[in-house]
Amino acid sequence: MNTRTRGFLRRAGNAAGISAIAGAWLTAGLSSGLGAEHAKHWAYEDGPDAVGPAHWGDLPGDGLCALGKRESPIALSDSGTTAAAPAKQPTLAFAYRPSALTMTNNGHTVQVDYAPGSSVSENGVSYSLAQFHFHAPSEHTLDGRRFPLEIHLVHVDASGRPAVVVGLFAEEGAANGALQPIFAALPAHSGEKSAPAGATVSAAGFLPVDRAFFAYDGSLTTPPCTEGIRWRVFRRPIALSRAQIESFRSLPHFAHTNRPEQPIGNRRVTLVGTGSKGAV
Repeated sequence: MNTRTRGFLRRAGNAAGISAIAGAWLTAGLSSGLGAEHAKHWAYEDGPDAVGPAHWGDLPGDGLCALGKRESPIALSDSGTTAAAPAKQPTLAFAYRPSALTMTNNGHTVQVDYAPGSSVSENGVSYSLAQFHFHAPSEHTLDGRRFPLEIHLVHVDASGRPAVVVGLFAEEGAANGALQPIFAALPAHSGEKSAPAGATVSAAGFLPVDRAFFAYDGSLTTPPCTEGIRWRVFRRPIALSRAQIESFRSLPHFAHTNRPEQPIGNRRVTLVGTGSKGAV
């Protein structure tokens, strides 16, 4: 998931309110967590001054990327899941409001910063939506299938730390009106921002109708690969047009922005088909 995440984690704990949290995440974003003193930075492919996923763990402070036992993403499968007892199922309630559209190209993805006031509640505990971003192709797979895009909605806890990430697969189909303002104004180059005058985005508008989801414990999918993240990945993909998909994938260096699958190990993956409702 994210740029200078370590810096975000240090600052967000002292942030006063969700505005500061969202701003800290936007600034920290999904780019390198390394300082200027390091000759190499993380990337999705090896290069003269970059290391790809196989060597993220060699970077200072990012050892968990190699040594972690509960890393993300993973291969999801209907046959590899457990149906949780109703009393033990995680239940999600979405309370998303529209947000002014503010985007940043951080060199690894396009991140959409979300205004304060939107949240998801899991079993009665609320987590604030701080931002969402894209990966191409999808990081998780479903029954061996990799989708052209995956969207991650990042929610933070009361201390400002990433806690719950809701994942959505996207497949080619009809144009998605709720996401069109984003694809129409994507910032094309690293460090570039885009905030079209009067433009808004509503995360409620692109959630799937079928709210069945996979639930498992994992990690951030970019350095420092912090574990303790609760993943909730919708089983049914949403539709994007080919033009929308290609508007992201055609940006410089964005055709391949996914970490390889990580071992599931002894983790339990649950498919939750009931108890998920939208209050949006």
